[in-house]
Amino acid sequence: MMNRQALFTKIIFIAMVSGIVLFQGCVANDVNTIEAERFVKEKDFDAAVEYYNKALQEYPDNLELKIKLKEVKQKASMQHMRTAQEFISKHYFREAIEELQLSIAFYSSNHRAIELVDSVKKMKESFYYTKRGNKKIKTGDFENARKSFQKALKLNPENQEAKAALDKFKKKLENLPEYRLDLRSNAPISLKFKKTPLLNVFEILSKLAGINFIFDKDLKESKVTLFMTDVKFDRFLSVLLETNSLKAKMINSKTMLIYPDTPAKAKEYDELYVKTFYLSYLKSKKALPILTKILKTKNIIANEKLNAITVRGQKEIVEMAAKIIEANDRTPSEVILNVEIMEVRRTKEKDLGLSISETITFGAGETSSGISNDSQFAPMASLFDISKIASKELYLSLPTATLKLLKKDGDTKILAKPQIRVSSSEKASILIGEKVPLRSNRVVQTDGATTYDYVYQDIGVKLTVEPVVNMYEQVSMKLVIEISTLGSNVGTILDPQFAIKTRTIDTALTISDGDSVIIGGLIEDADRTTTQVIPWIGELPGIGSLFATESSEVVKTDILMTITPVIIRNQDIPESDISGFWSGNENQVSMKEPAEEKIIKATNFNDAPLEDYLMVIEEDEFLPSDNYFSVQVYSSKDEMDAEKKSEALENMDYKTWVRPAQVGDKGIFYRIFVGQYDSYQKAEEARQKMLKKIIFPKDIHIVDRTYVYGE
Repeated sequence: MMNRQALFTKIIFIAMVSGIVLFQGCVANDVNTIEAERFVKEKDFDAAVEYYNKALQEYPDNLELKIKLKEVKQKASMQHMRTAQEFISKHYFREAIEELQLSIAFYSSNHRAIELVDSVKKMKESFYYTKRGNKKIKTGDFENARKSFQKALKLNPENQEAKAALDKFKKKLENLPEYRLDLRSNAPISLKFKKTPLLNVFEILSKLAGINFIFDKDLKESKVTLFMTDVKFDRFLSVLLETNSLKAKMINSKTMLIYPDTPAKAKEYDELYVKTFYLSYLKSKKALPILTKILKTKNIIANEKLNAITVRGQKEIVEMAAKIIEANDRTPSEVILNVEIMEVRRTKEKDLGLSISETITFGAGETSSGISNDSQFAPMASLFDISKIASKELYLSLPTATLKLLKKDGDTKILAKPQIRVSSSEKASILIGEKVPLRSNRVVQTDGATTYDYVYQDIGVKLTVEPVVNMYEQVSMKLVIEISTLGSNVGTILDPQFAIKTRTIDTALTISDGDSVIIGGLIEDADRTTTQVIPWIGELPGIGSLFATESSEVVKTDILMTITPVIIRNQDIPESDISGFWSGNENQVSMKEPAEEKIIKATNFNDAPLEDYLMVIEEDEFLPSDNYFSVQVYSSKDEMDAEKKSEALENMDYKTWVRPAQVGDKGIFYRIFVGQYDSYQKAEEARQKMLKKIIFPKDIHIVDRTYVYGE
């Protein structure tokens, strides 16, 4: 009885010690995890990464921590990239490059950040040439100013400041006549007709301008009522033709052919133009119905081998086709899908309880004086010897009891970490596994020979994904995940037919650029339990479990998959004049603006920009944004002293400028400002950092635009 109590005491002691050790480990893990999760809620992903790393140092095999760390690293990477984009918008290119480098350090597969580094370097150089152009304007060197703006625009076509500056060099738009006629005079004319025969009107115009008119045989006589004052001859002629459903064709600079504006006459007189467009991204087969539907013409042919479209029609139709093709044949969005496929095989084995020998052996041997480990049973004996056996010569094997305290857990294996680069709206697929040949048909030949046909079946993990990138930097994905394994043979040994176990997920979801989605739950279970008891004793209620042993094995196989889309190229959107233009009415194709004549734009440059732009450059030489906060760090009555201090801060990578201000009766002071922040909070954070450096005085303070410019 005492031995049994001692045994239970030992068991309880071991359980308590094990529980304390496990509890301490959990507490350590909880501390780091709780801190990490707190920082995640605060969106301080850098700190969250630090604490998850600490947790993983103590528990390097913890799958959940690994997944969370990877997810937080990706979020930190995207956060730094978004910060870089904010810096880019403010022209803080050095800071933007630093943020992008951090983004790449957290997530080396962030290809968008990698590409942005090169773009930012070009933006930085483009910004330099823009500022250089502004300085050249101030000094009157207009030619080199224009060249600087052109170089800035070449480095960065999206440089709106350089584009706007270059536009100021352009000449004013010129309204050129639709018909280039050799008129007697270009002076405006004033004409009034009331129910005048149409041919009489043209006769008057011919005498007035010295132009010859030829009329189509099907031209119908009609009455004209038209009053126009101080207009160009070209404008009067256009209105006359339009209001009488007529069209004109120039024979030469002195002669015009007038004919009815009908489809039949258009086929007879309109000159047709043929042009072939070679497409880059849009398939010609898909472009054909778009052009046919919009242009309402059948004179369009697709060449699928060359991926080209050939259009024949009036010049305006061809020009419209060019705009439609340019608007649709754009570089598609592209996304990299970072996929990680893990197999979690959780095998739980438990072997708990008291295991007692299953057999007891009875036999005879040499005479023994006590219990011995060397005693052996005699294999054979005569009947005479058996009749004289004493109790010291009889042997009985002693039952043994073993206390089993065994518990095992499983492991995690990464099956693959592929990266797929795919265009928006296109399908991509991955197969992690193999193609297994399976019998499909059995054929018996005429000579009795038997042959088999085989089909190859994909066995393993198969992922099919179709991403679509929208304008809000989000990725919509259609996902199909299939996990298949070979099952048991449901046929015969001679004609095997294997079952295929399949687990499938079919879903659609939308996530932001750089975020991760985790898909799991594709679990396969197998449970086995074995119990061994001593007859009768093990079946007694209460104490029976003390004389029994129970073995259990639970095998759970789960497939976890993380998918992280990273947009490396957004949708290329055309300019507004390409994506939208006038196209006439239902009966007539025309790219003219309603009620206005066609304007041909000249793009020659003047020697100098417009005067109003020169005034803006002189006045607005400080910050590009009107809404900001800055930090005033110094104030001096000596302009040279203020400029030197400003230059010293510039050499330390601070963005500074000097602004004079009249301070009451004290005179003019030159104030030095640092930074440009879009919120008071950000300006305060910068001020606190400055206060930690001895180069700044303690009385630096935050100001807004009103204070800086005295508005």
